[in-house]
Amino acid sequence: MRHVLWINSLRRVALALTLLTLAIFVLLNGRPSFTNASRPPRFSGDAQLSLQFVRSVEDVDLILGEAPSPDREVMRIKQYIDFAFIAAYTALFLILSALVVRRGGWQLATGIAAGICGIAAGAFDVLEDRAILNLLDVPLRATTPDMLNAIRRASAAKWTLAAVTLILLSTYFVPLKKHESPS
Repeated sequence: MRHVLWINSLRRVALALTLLTLAIFVLLNGRPSFTNASRPPRFSGDAQLSLQFVRSVEDVDLILGEAPSPDREVMRIKQYIDFAFIAAYTALFLILSALVVRRGGWQLATGIAAGICGIAAGAFDVLEDRAILNLLDVPLRATTPDMLNAIRRASAAKWTLAAVTLILLSTYFVPLKKHESPS
């Protein structure tokens, strides 16, 4: 099978974006670290993930403490790094979607849908990060349910869309029939 140069280029870009996304993920989970005062109630003590599904002001207190706190500053740094992570994984979703689209046939539709869902996942992740950043300077007594709901809703949409994107992208691994050939 003859490979067209731009398809190989897309695969190289996908590989580069995969490595970039993994590198930013490692950076995101590295230093600075949360203090021992941070006791996230869910997700095995992962403060970042717990904050995405925060249910109450008590949860915020367990995760971040009262404003100002060192854990709130750590979260602020993590959120800024997360913006780079969002850009990397959204670009990766788009490149992988293009690879699926190029297979043609019924995968054209799944590739387009994966691209749309990937962009939407990134957009909701940005909304989530902005909602978290808005929360960081607010004292516990001034934290409103609307602030917490903004985080939780954006996070739920992001995770749902990311899962749908991955399911749609997995169609890349479905073999083509003999009479079909990649474009």
